[in-house]
Amino acid sequence: MVSRLLYALLGFIALIARAAALDFASSTWIWTDEVSGGEAPVGTRAFRKTFTPPLGKTPVQADVIMRVDDSFTLYVNGYAVGTGDDFQLAKRFSCVALRPSLNVFAVTAANTGNPPTTDPNPAGLLAAIQITYSDGTTTTIVSDNSWRFSVTVPSGYEQLPFDDSSWKLAVPEGPDGIDPWGQTPTPSTPSPSPVLSLTNSNWIWTNELVNGVAPFGSRAFRRTYTPVKGQAATSATVMIVTDDLYTLYVNGVTIGSGTDYHIGKTYTVNLSPASNVVFAVNATNISGPAGLLVAIQINTAQCSFTFGQTDANWKSSTGVPAGFQLPGFDDSSWSAATVEGPYGMAPWGNVTAPPASSPVNA
Repeated sequence: MVSRLLYALLGFIALIARAAALDFASSTWIWTDEVSGGEAPVGTRAFRKTFTPPLGKTPVQADVIMRVDDSFTLYVNGYAVGTGDDFQLAKRFSCVALRPSLNVFAVTAANTGNPPTTDPNPAGLLAAIQITYSDGTTTTIVSDNSWRFSVTVPSGYEQLPFDDSSWKLAVPEGPDGIDPWGQTPTPSTPSPSPVLSLTNSNWIWTNELVNGVAPFGSRAFRRTYTPVKGQAATSATVMIVTDDLYTLYVNGVTIGSGTDYHIGKTYTVNLSPASNVVFAVNATNISGPAGLLVAIQINTAQCSFTFGQTDANWKSSTGVPAGFQLPGFDDSSWSAATVEGPYGMAPWGNVTAPPASSPVNA
């Protein structure tokens, strides 16, 4: 038994070491087909990279390093992960939560030059992304001519459903180290993650919606977090608001409830070591429009990251089956939640969520 535990520990240490070794050695500076003589027009451009895991592999999180001449905003599956505004430095974004299947990395990249001049000047994007699977293994994708670009920035281009099949393939400019950028030091310290907020979440409900209105009654929703092998969630922060009423459960434990859809609530939940963490909501519509809005931050011993903003990855049921909130409940036959629209949409507008009160144990 001791030798097995030691072997597992050594394997986990090796995993961390591999993650720390992420660099730009295999990455290529890329830009649009506007580059001529090493220079490109001033302006903002959009880039996308779609990643589908190999059969039998389940992505859990990503470690991203990125450098852009001149500035950028990085999105993963439609959510803003972070920004960079110094072309001389690379930024690092660690523990970025991924979907278990298709994932999209999108970048709004700006070539600004030296204002007030608008003359063409060097422009480029350099990236390396390490994907960690649920079994603890990893793979790396890099910036190359498999990325796609647009010389405009279409609305919603960062979202998963966006069709980029008509976009051209990115144009390689050369490997890390080329002029005028030189060698790029790998950032060891992750950039601060965006503060947990409901603004990146979507209002969701069941598939019963008709013109924004749903039948009266209670409905069940679930979202499951599966950690990387060798990791365990230690706590979670949950922001939630529901039109009209809700009861929130984590791993079957009642965490709290709300009755005012004008204002959200925030809960801090201490977690016992578990292979999975199940977030479940009993949401009740008592009149007219119905919706559920949630944002979750997962904390592990290794890092903290945003997970589980309400979207089509949530499961929904038109009833409330007995035991639906328990970790062992089988929701495989449930439908994907129906996305009504983004935070801020009518009739709800902006919703506040105050800081969490005392932690709850789950």
